[in-house]
Amino acid sequence: MQKKNIAFFLLVIFALSAAACGNSTNKSGGIYNSPQSDEIHIGIAYPAELRDKDTYFIKGVELAVNSINAKGGVIGKTLHTVIKDDHNDTHIAMQIANTFIEQGITAVIGHWSTNICYFLEDIYEANNVVMITPAATGSILFEYDYQYIFRMIANVRIFAEAIAGYMSKTGLRRTAIFYSDDEYGADFSAVLEDELSKRNITVIDRVTNITQINISFIIDRWRAFGCDSVIIAAASQDMIEPIQLIYEANGNLPFLGADDFDRTTLADSLGSSANALYMASKPFERLDSVFLSAFRAAYGHDPNIQAITGYMSVYMLKDAMEAVGSTDSTLIAGYLSSIENHDTILGPMTYNSDTQEFDGHVVAVRKLSP
Repeated sequence: MQKKNIAFFLLVIFALSAAACGNSTNKSGGIYNSPQSDEIHIGIAYPAELRDKDTYFIKGVELAVNSINAKGGVIGKTLHTVIKDDHNDTHIAMQIANTFIEQGITAVIGHWSTNICYFLEDIYEANNVVMITPAATGSILFEYDYQYIFRMIANVRIFAEAIAGYMSKTGLRRTAIFYSDDEYGADFSAVLEDELSKRNITVIDRVTNITQINISFIIDRWRAFGCDSVIIAAASQDMIEPIQLIYEANGNLPFLGADDFDRTTLADSLGSSANALYMASKPFERLDSVFLSAFRAAYGHDPNIQAITGYMSVYMLKDAMEAVGSTDSTLIAGYLSSIENHDTILGPMTYNSDTQEFDGHVVAVRKLSP
């Protein structure tokens, strides 16, 4: 497992120093979540402006909060959210983390990207703030034994196993990987290669840059090596142009990816190439019918995976606070790390101390469009 670099530690030291000047969650002086308050506040941190356009994440959070408050709140208190837009920027995200710490936020649902969480997990951990990431899948996260850091979504290996298994069953044997040149892309592509090799599936090429200039050369090379599929290991904003270019040059190649394909604007952005997308995700037929009906009634459409993980994260914190009868972050973290066969809208989940995620992930590959 790679270790965090010097630049990372300098940023963390700066952030911890700033946080030390304020008040951590369990210290007096924060404006939120004191025992005397009749309100509970949880932080929500994600690239709001970007992701509200193409996911239903905040709708899932909103539905959970409204449902909980309609039933009397949590331990007799009204639940509220403090929403911050981290713009998927490390420095902004660190400022938000420091603000949450100074204001006495007990728990944070966020952040989204592997790259951001990688830089923030130590800061929240050192200040005893519970962090549940609803979207970051990278295996490079949680390389240390954290007590306050959790993941609601499966890690990249679960998705890689599902993709490799699907390819093996459907006869796909020679694939190319397009990955983004960042921590997430490098991590996901490395795990993919490991899982593919176990099934004797050959990776004939790995690319991070596909443009109008080089697409003809890339497609010619793939044809020469008998490429029969493309795996995408990149965030949605990085994959649109490469998928379009590949599809225009060779429309016979299926694109396989993970939950980042489940974006409301992706299909519109991709046009006809969206018909070639295959996504590894949780089977929606397992989804709780009461939640599904409530979401449809509130918003007039089905949820996506981001709405589901947002909803589940709120309820996981609610259940923890009720179980310990407190907003104390140490008690909440202790309860979360002891969860076993906990009922959720996607079935029972158990805390996995090896990956620090709520495990119970049944992931399957399905064609994204009918």
